[in-house]
Amino acid sequence: MKHANNGCGIFWIFLVSLIFWSHGIYAAEPKVRILSPNDGAQITQEQDQVLISGKVATDIGRSPNVDILFVLDISGSTAQYAGVDFGDLGQVPDNSGFSGFGRPQVGIGGIIIGGQPPLRNLRNSILAAEVAAARRLLLQLSSQTTRVGLVTFSEGARLLQPLTHDFAQVRRALDDIMRAGPHGGTNMADGIRTGIKELMGLGTSDKRIDAIKVEFLLTDGFPTLPIGAGRRATPEDTHFAINAARLAGKASIKVHVFALGEEALSYPRAAVGIAKESGGTYTPVVRAADVLAVIEKISVVGVDYVQVVNETLNQRATQLRLAADGFFSSAVPVTRGLNRIQVLARANDGSVGRDTINLYYQPGGNRSLDLEVFLEKEKSLKLEVERLGKSPEQIQSEIERQREGGATPGSMPPPSESKVPR
Repeated sequence: MKHANNGCGIFWIFLVSLIFWSHGIYAAEPKVRILSPNDGAQITQEQDQVLISGKVATDIGRSPNVDILFVLDISGSTAQYAGVDFGDLGQVPDNSGFSGFGRPQVGIGGIIIGGQPPLRNLRNSILAAEVAAARRLLLQLSSQTTRVGLVTFSEGARLLQPLTHDFAQVRRALDDIMRAGPHGGTNMADGIRTGIKELMGLGTSDKRIDAIKVEFLLTDGFPTLPIGAGRRATPEDTHFAINAARLAGKASIKVHVFALGEEALSYPRAAVGIAKESGGTYTPVVRAADVLAVIEKISVVGVDYVQVVNETLNQRATQLRLAADGFFSSAVPVTRGLNRIQVLARANDGSVGRDTINLYYQPGGNRSLDLEVFLEKEKSLKLEVERLGKSPEQIQSEIERQREGGATPGSMPPPSESKVPR
């Protein structure tokens, strides 16, 4: 009888293991590939740091290709103050002299003076925060294997830029958003569906079957269309948005949602539901401007941590950047002669992968331009976050508190209309 019980136990262990394996619970370790420099490279340069770059991914990233679609809320309430002055960031254009999509924009107290839309500068707005965050992420992605597109939504959704490797086109489209300005209600469902259409190759964008597909949805509110007529939220509007995200999930498209500011956090049911149903992440940002410090924390390839070490010196990289699409760059101290460099990557499930190369360094010669460009870019990105007036740790702590509070949002939307006319 004892042997029979042992046999039964072994059977159940085998069965449970088989189920786990079939559902991908036992994920393979992360794949790490150092792309530059090559193993055995001999480097002669003035700086005693070497630029190490490469790509990381997990089993979910079977292909190096990534398609990212920004889905940005341009509704009327995005004209509200984001919490900081973006004028010094140089990331968003001045929209003075533009009135926006031909819709009237309200002045102080919601009054349109003389029936003409007033000229105003939106560089301190939530809309500016969305645009600056998208531009920040673009600086870190690799156009070699990553495509980026742009959709906006208010009364309806609009494709501003099909998926492309030409990031300059995406930046121009982001500038156009600022020049036009915000307007209208919040048809979140239409924005998600338009994103699905493009990512699946059913719209204007060329189809890529093997690409990892994600939406980065940034919003300052909650759905107010089509049932709420753009002026108030209804349970039906929320249902439409969550159902659109459910369709995205079935198409293997994750929707990563960034809820920006007080209005979005007052009724996060749609934002939480969209992230959950699609398999994406929900990021609540108390002060809209702080999205600049957190948008790059999302990994679409399943790897959330990379460490680069010179094992010969037992020193880590002085600067390291891991982009959302899995590409990394780092500045690693080196010594004369042989240097053994190891890159370690940790996946979301805790599994670890590694890659190692040897390089030979000789001081002298010219300075490395690629290294200097990388260090200058890192300095600029760091200053951009410092100007927010909060540390990244403080911002992340606020997000975690909001996540806990928004885990079970109320079933009914706020009774009052939005504070800013749409």
